[in-house]
Amino acid sequence: MNADELLGALKAVAEPTRLRMLQLLIGWEGPRTGPVRPGERGLCLSDLELLVGLPHALVSHHLRILKVALLVEPERRGRWTIYRPRADRVEAVAESLLAVGEHLPETHAQLAPAA
Repeated sequence: MNADELLGALKAVAEPTRLRMLQLLIGWEGPRTGPVRPGERGLCLSDLELLVGLPHALVSHHLRILKVALLVEPERRGRWTIYRPRADRVEAVAESLLAVGEHLPETHAQLAPAA
């Protein structure tokens, strides 16, 4: 993942509602109104509206931003659209952040005042 892709993904999840939506898409195991099978990842727009308590238009807006950042992918099932997390992209973001974190102790030690 290059720096621009990482920055785009981080900007997308920097907004608390979008981060919450991504978390729900990854791990929601409760009841669903749409055609998502038990044990399958993903939610339909109606489910996300209920879970985050926001209107349809706002949930759609947030999903579009997550799609542009390639963190979410839609799948059409008849009249329904199921949104699922793109595990490969979410993992790439996590790995990129871990790679950045590997350099933090050295930087932190240089910035800390001498005792």
